[in-house]
Amino acid sequence: MFDENKRLEIMEFPYEEYPDGISDELNNLTTDVWDRGYYLETNEGIWYEVYVNNEIKSNFPSIGSDFKNEDSLDYNFRGFISLIQGNYNDYNQITFFVFFGEEKWNLDEMTDIFY
Repeated sequence: MFDENKRLEIMEFPYEEYPDGISDELNNLTTDVWDRGYYLETNEGIWYEVYVNNEIKSNFPSIGSDFKNEDSLDYNFRGFISLIQGNYNDYNQITFFVFFGEEKWNLDEMTDIFY
């Protein structure tokens, strides 16, 4: 079972421990949403780096951090840990972390947001 208190932790990518970064290719991604994706499993969970396809990008040209506005797309991202959206506008990239045991805020949920 996932400890909800962990959601408050700020996870920083452990570059010293994983100098190759998030580089294991994800297979079986939903191609209606994703162009490609990568993951890295650590002791506490999994880092994801996923890239939306061009159709999704044309439908959602930018995403931000309007997590309190229930009418915004951004509201759907509010539960993700260490969500990095800074490369979305230029590279279609979203990076985030999922603790082992997390049942909602995971890759499937991220996919459902765009699908």
